[in-house]
Amino acid sequence: MITFYIIRHGQTLLNQLDRAQGWADSPLTASGKQAAKELGKALSSVAFQAAYTSDTNRAFHTARLVLEENGQPDLPIHQDVRLREWCLGIMEAEQNSIFIKRASEWLRGISFSEMNRRLPEVAVAIQQHDTTGMTESFRQIGERLKEFFLSIGSSYPDGSNILIVTHAFSIKTIIYLFDFENIEKISTINNTDRIRLVFDGEVFKVM
Repeated sequence: MITFYIIRHGQTLLNQLDRAQGWADSPLTASGKQAAKELGKALSSVAFQAAYTSDTNRAFHTARLVLEENGQPDLPIHQDVRLREWCLGIMEAEQNSIFIKRASEWLRGISFSEMNRRLPEVAVAIQQHDTTGMTESFRQIGERLKEFFLSIGSSYPDGSNILIVTHAFSIKTIIYLFDFENIEKISTINNTDRIRLVFDGEVFKVM
């Protein structure tokens, strides 16, 4: 059994300003750094065999702080583009209230919580209304995340614990792809929230 400890990065400047943040990056705030340290202390009993983050500074720095407080400051951190957040296109750095309102309008008035169950449709709506040409389809997002977890899950021995620091939409997508029945248990994934994903060599399960 491989256990992935999947964490959303700490609070950033754009989070503090209540703005949408996909491929856009911004630094951790003092509060974000402190929360990452506290999470590291809470995970002090877990020995990690590896650590992976997206290619954003906010994810990397969160992992570094977690590992320092966890007692494994020298564990290498591997940045992997497959763990990137969704690209939000023209909604990047937009006020969250406007982003959610627009997404709801594009999908005929669905609620924010309902969007979790309809992530493929949300991705389609974002891509259809984008003008940057940088957004991905839900299939593309799903394929890179599946590829990552299948490849990493088969690369470490049974009993390994893997630290993952990624992003809110990516975490929702992971739950959607691997354990859909648990998607209704989440509404919002806050900074430094975490889930455990276990892999028995064949099946992934959110714990």
